[in-house]
Amino acid sequence: MDPMKDRVFSFFILLPFIWLSTGMLILKNGDKTMVAMIIISIIATVCRYGLTSIKQNLSNKMLWLVIAIAAYTLFSYAYHGLSSRELRAIIGSLLFLLFLPTQLITQNRLIGLVVLGSIVSSLYAWYYGIYLGLGRKWPINPIPYSTLIASFAIMSLGLMLANTNKLAKLLTLLAFLCCCFALIIGETRGIWLATLVALIAIATYNMIKFYQPKYWLYLGGLTLLLIIAGFAVKPQIEQRIVQTEQEYQAIQSGNLCTSIGLRLQMWQAASILVEDDPIFGLGDGHLNKINALYKQHRVSQCLYNNQPPHYHNQYLDRFVKNGAIGALLLLGLLLVPLKNIKLCTTTQQYFLVGIISVYASASLTDVPLNHGQTLFMYFFYIFGVGCCLPSPQRELNS
Repeated sequence: MDPMKDRVFSFFILLPFIWLSTGMLILKNGDKTMVAMIIISIIATVCRYGLTSIKQNLSNKMLWLVIAIAAYTLFSYAYHGLSSRELRAIIGSLLFLLFLPTQLITQNRLIGLVVLGSIVSSLYAWYYGIYLGLGRKWPINPIPYSTLIASFAIMSLGLMLANTNKLAKLLTLLAFLCCCFALIIGETRGIWLATLVALIAIATYNMIKFYQPKYWLYLGGLTLLLIIAGFAVKPQIEQRIVQTEQEYQAIQSGNLCTSIGLRLQMWQAASILVEDDPIFGLGDGHLNKINALYKQHRVSQCLYNNQPPHYHNQYLDRFVKNGAIGALLLLGLLLVPLKNIKLCTTTQQYFLVGIISVYASASLTDVPLNHGQTLFMYFFYIFGVGCCLPSPQRELNS
C-alpha cells in the first residue's frame, strides 16, 4: 500500500488513543464521544486488515478476561441496574481491543501519545486551577481527572527509563514533571498517595530487575526535581495539609460530616450493605438500602443527605453493587495482567507495574474503575499495550 494511505489508515485506527490524549481530557463528556472514535477505528481496521486482527487478538488469553467482565457487566445492567457510562466504556473498550492491530503501537507512537496527554492534562489543570483561580472546581471531576494525570505521569516515567535516546528521555522527563505539577494543583490526596505508591513500586521493580549503581544517582536527581516542583506550588500543598489536620481534629471530636469523615461512614455503611446480596450485589438499589438504614438510625443525617452514588472505595463499592462475583472480577482486572509480565518488553513492564499500582491504590479512596475516562485509560494501556506480547513488527523498546 502507498505509504501515505498507510499513515492515514494508521491515524484513524489509533484515533481512540489520540482522543484519549486530547479531546477526552478537555470535554466533560469526552468519554461519550469516544464511542464514535471507536466506531471510526473499527471501520478503518476492517478496511485495512479485514478480520485478521480479531483472530489474532482472541488468541491473547488476557482479552478473555475483558470479555468476561463485559459479559457480567451486561448481566448486572439487566439484573439490577448499573451506570450506563460504565457499561458504555467497558463494551466500547472491548470492541476496540478486539479489532486493534497491536503492531501499530510502536515506541515512538507511545511517546507521542503519552507526552501529548501529559501536556494537555497539565494545561487543563493549570488553566482551571491557577489561571482562572477555581481551585478544584473544574468542569471535569478533579478526582478521576487526577487519576488520568497520574497514569500519564507514570507512563512518562516508564518511557524515560526504557529509552536510550536522549531526546526521548528529555521529552518524557519534562512530561513527567508537568504531570507532577498538575497533580499538586488537583489537590487530590488519594491520588497523591497512589502516585507515591506507584513511584515506589517502579523504583523497587527497577532496582530488582535492572539494577545498576547509577540508578541511585537517577533516583536522587528525580527526587530533587520533585521537591523543586513541590516548592513551585507550595500554597496548594500547605492548604491541603491544613485541611487534613482540621478534618482529623473534627473526627476526633466526633464530627464525621467532613470529607474524610463521610468516607469513613460510607465504608461502614458498605460493610452492612454487602450482607443483603453478597453474590450479585444490589446494583442501583443500594440507595434504597441507605434510606432504610437511615430510618433505622444506622447511618447519620449527613450521609443520608449526601445520597452517595458510590462508597469511595472501589473494592467495597464493587462488592455492594456487583456482589462477590464483581469483586473477584475486579481483583482479576488488577492482578491477572501481571501474570505474564516476564514475557513483556521493558516498556510494557513499567506500564503494567505503574498503572496497576496507581489504580489499585486509588481504589482505596475512590472508584477509578467506575468512571468512563479512567476505564478507557486502564483498558487501552493495560490490555491494548501492556498485555500484548511483542511481535517482530511491534518494537516497544528503542
